[in-house]
Amino acid sequence: GYFSKPRALLEAVDGIDLVIPDRPDECCGFGGTFSVTEPEVSGRMGHDKVADHGRAGAAYIVSADTSCLMHQQGCAKRIGAPVAFKHIAEILNGDTA
Repeated sequence: GYFSKPRALLEAVDGIDLVIPDRPDECCGFGGTFSVTEPEVSGRMGHDKVADHGRAGAAYIVSADTSCLMHQQGCAKRIGAPVAFKHIAEILNGDTA
């Protein structure tokens, strides 16, 4: 199975029903200058990432990377995906929906 330290931290939080997308290790497409030099590919990768979370049944997309969250949030807004976004620190600090 897929293991990550952020996932292990989230699994230790009471009240979270963690769902894992089919491709949890796939990049969202925003990294570095990639989104500037390859905007169409970057956008498609972000849309694919958001859709993968949607198929898994995620109500929230959680990440430790603010730029990934920002990119995916923009992609979700453009495609009308009903998902919210939280930085992992918000959850680990006790933030609720």
